[in-house]
Amino acid sequence: MARSNWRLAVPYLLNAWYVAALSSEVTADAPLARTLLDEPVVLYRVAGGHAVALADRCPHRFAPLSRGRVVDGALECPYHGLRFGAEGRCVFNPHGDGRVPARAEARHYPVRERYGAIWFWPGDPQRASNTPLPAFDYLDPQENFTSERYLHTHANYQLSADNLLDLSHF
Repeated sequence: MARSNWRLAVPYLLNAWYVAALSSEVTADAPLARTLLDEPVVLYRVAGGHAVALADRCPHRFAPLSRGRVVDGALECPYHGLRFGAEGRCVFNPHGDGRVPARAEARHYPVRERYGAIWFWPGDPQRASNTPLPAFDYLDPQENFTSERYLHTHANYQLSADNLLDLSHF
């Protein structure tokens, strides 16, 4: 296999919950861009504080929605100004007669917030509602002190996971 194609061979479990960001990183003021499981995702909060995760790609001209802004709880595309609501559907079109195109929809990911983190579900959305988050009660910031720091490593995630699972490091 050519080295440039290594990502094509990396398997991901799609019907599972993954941490997308720390709760403190996701705000209603500005969208947050992340690459999760090799997919560009944008996170933000609506006025009530609920976190939202959408594909970071406008369906019109594929501009990154994360470069836009949050307006009245919707994410505005920086290219033509289409706005996408929390469910990913276009809710505002500033052009022409203002008619919302039927197919203007960004992929919406189910999200939950717990343990000081925003969790997202990249698989079948129907399965997310019946699948509990992994039990990490010891990470509950209401019960224990937790650190909100990153350790950036220049390595494949599998090497980091292997290192952390090696109990001799403890």
